Amino acid sequence: MQQTKQQANNSSPRGVFITATDTGVGKTLVASALVMRLIQRGIDVGVMKPIETGVSRSARGQSDGARLKRAAGSCDSTTEVSPYVLRLPVAPLSAAQEEGTTIRVATIMRGFRALHQKHALMVVEGAGGVFTPITQSLNVLDLISKVKFPAIVVGHSGLGGINHALLTLHALRQRKIPVVALVLNQRRPVLEKTARVQEQSTVNILRRLAGVPVVGPLPYSLRVNRNWDEGLIHLAGTAPITKLARLVLACIIHEGSSRKRANRPGEGREARG
Repeated sequence: MQQTKQQANNSSPRGVFITATDTGVGKTLVASALVMRLIQRGIDVGVMKPIETGVSRSARGQSDGARLKRAAGSCDSTTEVSPYVLRLPVAPLSAAQEEGTTIRVATIMRGFRALHQKHALMVVEGAGGVFTPITQSLNVLDLISKVKFPAIVVGHSGLGGINHALLTLHALRQRKIPVVALVLNQRRPVLEKTARVQEQSTVNILRRLAGVPVVGPLPYSLRVNRNWDEGLIHLAGTAPITKLARLVLACIIHEGSSRKRANRPGEGREARG
């Protein structure tokens, strides 16, 4: 455990960015369970949800940012963890315009850098999918590029999941953003035979075509819906989340080692020769 913690501390980029194929596919569930599992392994994890929409004043305690903070046992300030919390349940650009607010990436990055300095490893959760607009000129894909973390893509395991997942992975590759894994999540119970066949087809095809490790599908959980915190504890101990945590640590250690080799005098020339 101590060795793992030391590796996370000394590695770059020291974090992951959780994005998705769409909104409502389970980013916060996966991010929170991953955070809890990493903490169980003795790693100091910081969390951030830079932009969140659809949060009323009365529901702040159940927001994605609040859930991430609870999963991490975080005492970091809300202004750092969730700099933009907006009421309207629409894309960040529209939600901010409705409230007369301008989302400033500089504000997000200031909070991110402060958290990054405090913690051995960071888990950052995006809003919606990779092309969700944040400002008139920037989207979530641009934010991932600025953070410089490898991505985890969360998608749904049912019908339509193939196209959404492959398009998202293609967009990330186009921007040369490394992908740790594709995590598939059941958004609803898979009870009927047709739904089971559709899911198995989606999972099998994505395992062949995704080009990255495919984790899951995470089963739909009534426990999470009834009691988020209790259900999360159970999910954090499951085999898929344990596998995801291993992939994250392996990716971060590999990325850190690659960057160190690239920065050594003559290393790059020898590799090319």
